[in-house]
Amino acid sequence: MKKKDTFLSIVCIILTISIILVVFIGQSARKNSSLPTSETKVTAKETTKVPSTTDKVVDNTKATSTDTSNKDRFSGLKLTNDDNGLPILCYHDINSAKGTDLVLDPAKFKEQMKYLKDNGYFPITLDELYSYFKDNKGIPEKSIVITFDDGYVGTYTYAFPILKEFGFKATIFMISDSVNNPSYLNVEQLKELSKYGIDIQSHFGEVSNISKLNLDKQIDTLKKSKQTLEGFLSKPISYVAFPSSNLSEDSKKAAEQAGYKMSFNLQNTSLALADKKDNIYNLDRLYIGNKHSLNDFIKILNTKKK
Repeated sequence: MKKKDTFLSIVCIILTISIILVVFIGQSARKNSSLPTSETKVTAKETTKVPSTTDKVVDNTKATSTDTSNKDRFSGLKLTNDDNGLPILCYHDINSAKGTDLVLDPAKFKEQMKYLKDNGYFPITLDELYSYFKDNKGIPEKSIVITFDDGYVGTYTYAFPILKEFGFKATIFMISDSVNNPSYLNVEQLKELSKYGIDIQSHFGEVSNISKLNLDKQIDTLKKSKQTLEGFLSKPISYVAFPSSNLSEDSKKAAEQAGYKMSFNLQNTSLALADKKDNIYNLDRLYIGNKHSLNDFIKILNTKKK
């Protein structure tokens, strides 16, 4: 009988210990499952973090000539911020009607645009040009700027379809006093051009030589043109073109004080590329007229840096 009691006691002890162990192990398992491991916490943190608008991104890469600014427009192109000089072309009217040398035959204009396309030239906007000059942003190696002075209706009728065909950007420096006048662009045409991406900027009023005016009158003239065009287009007007290459110091000051970011001259004879050494209120442009053959055009494109 004693042996039987002893055996039962041993069995009870074993069962009690087993029950205690099962309860302890179960509690430990539940506790551990309620706390994520360090690996789980890191993963959750990484996948749920929403970047703050104030987070700073530190870029330790050195700025190079392959700046990726404007990557959408410049995608796939090799960029540079070197001061190699670039041609800023200046056209006037594009029209099939006979006229002075200012009136370029549309067939010639298309031939020139095709040459630019076939030879890898990339027409940039004035905003892109400004970023290159002022902020050292990269632009395509064979950048060029296409501009038209005065705002003749031929730029809409003839030049615009050709620019669209080649996917080119351009700028029209519009005489503000001539909007809606016969032979010039009207407001609706200006808006359509602007909506497409043809930039409309200022060529001020009907002043044959603004440099002869005193500083205050020049500022007033430039401001008036700016405000008139801004009223038509409901967009900022930031750039202005002068009709000559011999800008007075007052003209450069007037452009700046009137609220423009850059201004441009016009080189008819002494050809010069625009570069970073230029006064940003006296940037050189290259005149293109009907007298120029394709070979002449190519020579102008290959003007040497000053």
